[in-house]
Amino acid sequence: MVNNPTYSFKPSFNAPHHRLVLWTILGLGLAMIAAIVALSASANPPSAAEVRVQGLVNQLQEPRLTAQRHAAQQELESAGEQAVPALLVALRSNNPVLRQNAADMLGFIASPGSTSGLEYALANDVDFTVRRNAAYALGEVNDFAAVPNLERASVLDTSSQVRQAAQDSLARMHTRIALSAGINDQNLNAYAVAPSSVDTVYAATGRDLKQTTDGGKSWDTFKSALPSITDQSAVSSNDPQTLYAGVNSLGLYKSVDGGRTWAAMNNGLPTGAGVQTVISAITVDPTNSETVYLATGVALGTSEVQFVSTGIMRSTDGGATWNLIGSPKQAQRVTQLLVKGNQIYALAGNQVLMYRLS
Repeated sequence: MVNNPTYSFKPSFNAPHHRLVLWTILGLGLAMIAAIVALSASANPPSAAEVRVQGLVNQLQEPRLTAQRHAAQQELESAGEQAVPALLVALRSNNPVLRQNAADMLGFIASPGSTSGLEYALANDVDFTVRRNAAYALGEVNDFAAVPNLERASVLDTSSQVRQAAQDSLARMHTRIALSAGINDQNLNAYAVAPSSVDTVYAATGRDLKQTTDGGKSWDTFKSALPSITDQSAVSSNDPQTLYAGVNSLGLYKSVDGGRTWAAMNNGLPTGAGVQTVISAITVDPTNSETVYLATGVALGTSEVQFVSTGIMRSTDGGATWNLIGSPKQAQRVTQLLVKGNQIYALAGNQVLMYRLS
């Protein structure tokens, strides 16, 4: 019998030719991966229009309004929505001139798709000219979602130019909301956007209250729901169905069912027979919806009415009771209140007053 030998082959990758085979296979694999990546990248190359828009956006780096930059701006405005993505990228560039001019162009185009980018610039850009232009642009965009951030900037921004631009944009938002709700601009007494649901907006006209939950596409009307004419309104920071309204001469009222029914919340407020109470500003603490602040005053006189401030009031129980926390000068009418940290800021004319909260 002849025994057939059994062979056991164990390749050694220490051998030079084996290493060569291994590196060849590896090289081919890497080449294939690179080819796949290149093919994927070339599958959606930028279109001629996109290349053209990017070239126009690059012209916005010029600080002077040259004929070339002016022509680029006109073409970008004509491009409209097509130019928005490139302009939003420019809004995050390292060049402040480019950011400033990009914000300006987004205002001219006025696309709702630019709202979040402009809001970020308004809240975070270190250059006040960029924030100013972003505030202006948000007033041009037909998107009510920008109202809460514009309100914050109108009080809290360190630049008076930015605060003024935000206030101007809020005035334009007033007109846009009136138009959307089918109200004459002069008959829109107060409006409020829900911070936790920015598509929910309330508009008060006379004793009627209008509500949209889809950003203004459609409106519901609650006829004669309000106790009287409303001067100011605000929505809870975490519940779009909870509203506060400063009602002419009657003090503060609260609704927990989206404005259908209301209850007076005047315990501790300067109200009473013969007193023309004015609530000139309302805000709800963004971190605690049970904490509400009011700016209050009284209207004196008949033929010539004079406003006299009676103070900044705070409630920590959702409006059930009120306590005085600050007293502006008598002639200072506070038109906006904002809470930040342990301080409350009050806008009175062009002046921002600050009160530290205990």
